[in-house]
Amino acid sequence: MSNNNETIFAKIIRKEMPAKFLYEDSKCIAIYDAFPFREGHFLVIPKKFSKNITEMDDDTAGHIFNVARKLAKKEILDKGIPGFKVVINTNEMADQTVFHTHIHVIPIREKVILMK
Repeated sequence: MSNNNETIFAKIIRKEMPAKFLYEDSKCIAIYDAFPFREGHFLVIPKKFSKNITEMDDDTAGHIFNVARKLAKKEILDKGIPGFKVVINTNEMADQTVFHTHIHVIPIREKVILMK
């Protein structure tokens, strides 16, 4: 597991690694997923490090959720895509691979099963 200065997301936040940015403010970034589940899949990532959502402070958690919600409306629903999924993987058992909290927002154009 990486510490907060070594994760790929920390490097992207510091602009040490390239990414396709969708949004940025003082508390978070949103980037398109490098390995999208569906076209338009993006991530909302807090700048303040926490390993997973259970370690986040309430202000940061609320902020990134609101950013995810607003971007999903603008980038998905307002463009005529009928739905989306919001996914937060927490710990290895739940397939978290980057141990820096992040929200996946995945456009859904047709009925699919992402989770059972």
